[in-house]
Amino acid sequence: MYFVADVKEKECAQYNCKQCVLFCPEPNCLNFKASTNSAWVWYDRCKGCEICVYVCSDLLKRHCIEMVMVTPKATAKS
Repeated sequence: MYFVADVKEKECAQYNCKQCVLFCPEPNCLNFKASTNSAWVWYDRCKGCEICVYVCSDLLKRHCIEMVMVTPKATAKS
């Protein structure tokens, strides 16, 4: 089990700030979707560093991103 960032799209769309995308150290992990004016996370790329949560929640006081637990799927042996 591990944690990844999860964006609350409706709350995020209210601000349209893109700060989390700018601060994310992992390329193409946190992206901005213009059609919804919201950030979104590519879960396979997220390292769980929580920098986006810090920027959104602590610096900007917006609370649009939270960390969620992910359980990796078991791979079948062939």
